[in-house]
This record gives sequence, structure tokens and C-alpha cells, in this order.
Amino acid sequence: MELGLSTTNVNAITPKVIADAIDDVARHELVVAQVFRELKEPRKQNARRIEIPKYVNYVTISENVTPGNSIAASSFSYGAITVDISKSGIRLELDKEAIESPTRNILKDGLYLAGKEYSTEFDKIATTIALDLKTGTISSWTGGTIGTSTFTPIVSILTASSGVTITNVDYPDGQVALASSVSAGTVTFLYSNIVKGTSRFKGVRDPGTLRVYDILDLRGTLVNSTIYPDVALVNDIDLPNLVYDAAQVGAEVFVNSRTYSDKEKLLNGEIGQLLDIKLVKSGLVPEGACILVDTSRLGYDVTVRELEGEVEDRPEIDRKWYHFWGERGFKVSDTFAVGVLVNAKTGQYPAKSL
Repeated sequence: MELGLSTTNVNAITPKVIADAIDDVARHELVVAQVFRELKEPRKQNARRIEIPKYVNYVTISENVTPGNSIAASSFSYGAITVDISKSGIRLELDKEAIESPTRNILKDGLYLAGKEYSTEFDKIATTIALDLKTGTISSWTGGTIGTSTFTPIVSILTASSGVTITNVDYPDGQVALASSVSAGTVTFLYSNIVKGTSRFKGVRDPGTLRVYDILDLRGTLVNSTIYPDVALVNDIDLPNLVYDAAQVGAEVFVNSRTYSDKEKLLNGEIGQLLDIKLVKSGLVPEGACILVDTSRLGYDVTVRELEGEVEDRPEIDRKWYHFWGERGFKVSDTFAVGVLVNAKTGQYPAKSL
């Protein structure tokens, strides 16, 4: 995107303009973070936590009331969720010769890259928070080749120790198969603690392939619990099978975003819509997984300090240092508002039912 910063007036650019430029790039690049409800809270002195009111019980509806009779009072009440706020920073160090170069606007390039990296970092955090990703290990092997964990679903394999070669993984059942027998070895993986607790996860019908059927099947499970997912997050690698499958089911089920009449409401990364679910791609979503979210209930993205900047002249090295700080936090308020499909992984650590 165009930042509109020219090299001729670089010394006149204020720290606020620079910080806003990074923030603007990041805002247009965020994918996973956008499924949280954005909330701006003024920073309170020494506040590292923010409390947000939430419903505990909902409004009671009195039906078939006869004339002259009163109705029961609603029993809804409020509780609170606590959002932990973290501090993040960026420092760019640029030589004055580079800043003043007539052939390339290095400052603009630096700010654009900073915005991209800023969004990537917060998308990683948002993914971890949304799924409550935890690390698990398998180090015991039945017959030397089959390992099993109760921490399911496995979302992605992180590492395998020396001598351990994985042939395939049963992600929903937490099983790992090895190419050859081992007496000892460890596989480290990530699992979603949220859906482990709520049981809102499924394996795809055909291991290694994500299809429209799988998304709608999990949607049905969530809807049965009065959760109405409106966004499905998928990795770019899983798109070919999914988009091809969507094309076969027809425009009644899948609508390509290029045909939208109102493109102003497009989410970052949105490629189309399956019935009432926006299909959104991100390279930060674990491969072979699909995350379904009810964005009205998932949780909050709380900013207590927008990105702020300062410029520091370093004449002894003929450089300018650009410092930026912000404070922000994510929190899930309804653990039932997210569901996960797994077992569509291909390539390394491919999916298979064991």
C-alpha cells in the first residue's frame, strides 16, 4: 500500500505520522487478529490488565402471557473477563545516506516492512490465544512405531528428535506413526487446549483433503450449540482442494469474493463465502487445519496504547533511530465460539487415520 512519504520532506515527518504509517499497514495485513472484536481502552497508570464486562446469564423471555398478568424479571447478570496487556516495540536504524537517497525511499520501505512484521507478530499471538495452543510431547512408542497422546487434537508437529522419522499423523486422535522402530525418541507438537476442553473439533472425512463438506459438518455441530460461525480460517496450502471442491458444489454454496457487489466489507484475506461463512486465508493458520469462529462471541483485541514513535538522532554514527511502542492484548471470552478441523495435512507429517 502507498504510504505517501517522500524523501524530500523526511526530516519534517513527525513521530506520530511515522507510527500511524506502520499501524495503517498492519491494520490492512491482519488476518487472524481481525476475528476478535476490536476494543480501544485508554491506558491507565500501571494497568497491565483490563476488565471487560460480559453476560453471565441471558435475558428471560416470557411467552404466552395472559392479559392482566405480570411477567418474570430477566435473570441476566454480568461478570467480567480479564485481558492481560503486553508491551511491544520496534526499532529501525537507518543511515542518513540511505534515508536521503534520491533513487529509493528507504524510510518508506522500512515502515512498510515494519508494519508487515507487526501484523505478523500479532496474528501469531491471536492464533495462539484463539486456540489456546499448548505444547505436548510423545516419547512412548507401542511396538516402537506408534505413539499416542491424550492432548488432542494435535494441530501441528513441531519437532522430531534424532532418529525419529514420522510417516503420518492421526491429528484428531493424537497418534503418530514412525517409519521404523525406536527404543526412545520424542515428538513435540502443538494442540488446541480450548477445543480439547469443549470437544468442538473433528477430523476431515478424507485424511489429507479439506472439503466444503467438512466445514459445513463442523458448522452444524457448532450451530447445534447455538454458536453461529461466520468466519473460516484456512492456510493457503489447503486452498487448492477446498476451492476446487467449492467450484463443484456451485454458486449456491460458494461465492467468490471477486463477484461481491460490496467490496468495502471484505475481510483481510477473504477469498469467498460458503453459505453464511466468510472464507479467509492466512499463511499463519496451521497447515491441514481449519478454524471456525463466531466473531460476535469469540473475544476481544484490546489496545490500551496505540503505536507511538520517537526519532533519535545519532550523530556519532550519522544515523537516525526510530523507536515505536504499543500496548495490546487478546482474550477469548467464550470458549465455545471456536471449532477446529484437523487431519487435512499434506507434505511433511501427512495426515492419516491410524
